[in-house]
Amino acid sequence: MSERDLLHVLTALAELAGNEAGVAVAVTALDERIGRGRADMRTPLNLASLAAGGLAEQVDATHWAATPAGIARHGEDEDYASR
Repeated sequence: MSERDLLHVLTALAELAGNEAGVAVAVTALDERIGRGRADMRTPLNLASLAAGGLAEQVDATHWAATPAGIARHGEDEDYASR
């Protein structure tokens, strides 16, 4: 997984959750937000990579949430982008 793809998915996850950790977001909503077709296998793979890094967690079979570390990382990325 490229770092760019992972950050793109993390950004979508955080924004759809209102920048709140633990808020469940449907994978279909993530696919729509990032412009992927339904059931694009890259999204679950990206989410699994984010989870391995402690930035996301699976809520149930179809929903994921950003962790506190994921929200913090998203905030750092936003701060960096605004410089």
